[in-house]
Parts: sequence; structure tokens; C-alpha cells
Amino acid sequence: MITNIIPSLRHYWHLLLPSCCLWCSLPVQHAQQQLCTCCQQALPSLPYPLCHYNLLWLPVVSKSIKKPLFQQLLALSYYHHPYQHWIQQWKFFANHAAGELLQQQFISLLSRYAKHTIALPQAILYVPMHPSRQRKRGFNQAEILAKAAAKQLKLPLLNVLQRQHKNPAQVGLNRKQRQRNLKQAFSLQTTAALPSHVALIDDVITTGATANELCRLLKRNGVSHISLWTLAVTVLD
Repeated sequence: MITNIIPSLRHYWHLLLPSCCLWCSLPVQHAQQQLCTCCQQALPSLPYPLCHYNLLWLPVVSKSIKKPLFQQLLALSYYHHPYQHWIQQWKFFANHAAGELLQQQFISLLSRYAKHTIALPQAILYVPMHPSRQRKRGFNQAEILAKAAAKQLKLPLLNVLQRQHKNPAQVGLNRKQRQRNLKQAFSLQTTAALPSHVALIDDVITTGATANELCRLLKRNGVSHISLWTLAVTVLD
């Protein structure tokens, strides 16, 4: 019953004091949105019709991510503003308005993708955090995105990946340093057979080192096709 009341309360609160757009700071037109209509229309977009919903087919992406072990890549944007700002606000400053905005945009992308694909993945997984780091941050943004994606697409969410070691953060490391940092960092917490096609969710892909390490683990355990879904992808300028 409480869940039915919350949208109404949010609507009336919005009528009394409209939320500010997270881009231009003007009032938004709808209570459940974080952007005004003009800013929503002005958001940068990627050329999905040209690459058939696989960013790995774009030269700027394939040049930046060497030898990916995943077969498909989806992202909201390159790791540029305004998405870069919102991701950092959510990830490092627990700005939940920014987090809600990113989830809304992510779900919108997946809904468009679902209309253009022949076969969705059979299950969704996400990049895990070490328990101590997750307790310190308070949440795992990849897990939150995965739950939203699973609900939207009506797919099972598999909580089977675990981070075994508390390695140093990947921020600021180059490709080789990231690869060394991730050696034997992950494990699989199940003996059940995994689906042949899964989606792996992370917040940002930089060099692809984390995704590739998890892909190796998944492929050793029967997965043959991996789609990587993320908020943003870093590309070489």
C-alpha cells in the first residue's frame, strides 16, 4: 500500500515545489523525471542505427578496447559530459537523483534495444564489488543497474559473481596495470550450469580489463556469448 502512495506524494510535492533539471537547473515538467524536456531532447546519443546496437562495430570504440572477449557492447554515451558528471556524482558522492536519472536513461536504451534484437540474453549478471568496499560506499551501482534491467526486460538476475580480493581501485591505472590488478580477482559462486548467452552490467568501461577478466571466468563455465551493458565507454581522443 505504501508503494502506491509514494507516486502520489511525489506528484503533489512536485506541484508545490518542482524539482530542478540536473542539467540546466530549471524546473522539470514531470515529477518522476530528472531532466526538463529540452535537456532530454538535447542529450548526446550514439549512432545505434549505424552499428546495429553493437558499439564494437564503431571504429572509435574498437580502437579503444583491444581484444574484447565479449561479443556486444551497449552504452548510453561516451565517457564525456554530461554523463561523466552524473556518473561521478552517483558513484562517488551518493547523489541519488543522478543515480535515478542514469537508471531512467539506461532502461530507455534497453527498451529500444529489445525492440530491435532477435534474441535477448537469457540472464543478467553484474560486476561485483568487494564486500568491504561496498559497505564503505553503501551500494554497488552495477548491481542497481542490473536489478533495473532485469525488471524491465523480465529476465532472471544471477547473483553468482564475487570479488575475492580487495585490489587497489582501477582509477588511474593503465591497461597492463589493470590486467595485473585483476588477476584471480573474481570467482563464481555456483555449481549450476550458466546460460549460454548472458548480459554483464558495469557502470563504465575504460580499457575492458575488468569485463575481459569476468568473460574468461564465465566462458570457462559454459557461457558462449556475452553482451556488455554499461552507462559509458571511454574512447581515445
